[in-house]
Amino acid sequence: MRKIARTITTLAVTARRRLWRVARPAAPAPVRSPAGAAEAMALEHLARAGALKSQGDNAAAEGAYRAASELDPCLVEAHDGLARLRWPGPDYLAWLAHFHAIRRPPVYLEIGVATGRTLALAQPPTRAIGVDPAPAIDSEFTTVTHLFRETSDRFFRKNRLVRLLGGDPIGLGFIDGLHTFEQALKDFINLEAHVARDSVILLHDTIPLDERTQNRVATTRFYTGDVWKIVPCLKRYRPDLRVATIGTAPTGLTVITGLDPASRVLVNRYDEAVADFIGMPYAEMAENLHAALNIVPNEWKQAPLL
Repeated sequence: MRKIARTITTLAVTARRRLWRVARPAAPAPVRSPAGAAEAMALEHLARAGALKSQGDNAAAEGAYRAASELDPCLVEAHDGLARLRWPGPDYLAWLAHFHAIRRPPVYLEIGVATGRTLALAQPPTRAIGVDPAPAIDSEFTTVTHLFRETSDRFFRKNRLVRLLGGDPIGLGFIDGLHTFEQALKDFINLEAHVARDSVILLHDTIPLDERTQNRVATTRFYTGDVWKIVPCLKRYRPDLRVATIGTAPTGLTVITGLDPASRVLVNRYDEAVADFIGMPYAEMAENLHAALNIVPNEWKQAPLL
């Protein structure tokens, strides 16, 4: 277990260091005006927040982070700071590395590769598959890795997995693509059709920081979109699944098990499900956040229960 823990820490730290080198939002980034007084003041608040956090004054740090984000909505470090205050403990990169280490899936598929920092967490003998129409890879892969530069819809429509794997199931899947509810749901449907009963599917960005950053149209660089709606949707339409959302920074990680590759429920009722949940107000969910999103503590001991 100590060896696994060291491996998880090393992989997560390496991936996290790449996080700020290339910031790639899931939707077109809002245009920033030339740096001015507001942006300069935001940076001052950001520095103050970091100092306050290091001193253990989290309440004051939260206020400084919020002031920074209000002055400069594109200052992603301010939003990230708020998220890490809200969800202390291992972040989603550490959790993803943890799932790789304890499950060692024969095949791992990732939708939404970006810089490749999460795809690079796959280790031999895992065979990794990444799907992204416009990746900006700056990571080194240490295992056999297939990268498809296309949308996930096209990838599944062309039956790439059938030809690539010859029927072998996906052991671990990670969905972090287009940040809209309906696309995340479609990606889940397509991915579940290629898993085994004991496989795991992970969804990123299922706990929004606030209403602004969960809008369907991005107005900030820190952006989850309305992916969170997939959780109540699955709870209603697929009660046979086990759905739990880890309260991990920056924006949660939903773990789905009890999968059924033969299920046609969501295939047949996709339009109905989208119509039911696409208009669900953020406030309706936020007032009962933990219950609505099945949030569990951000603790390693939760892993065997997921």
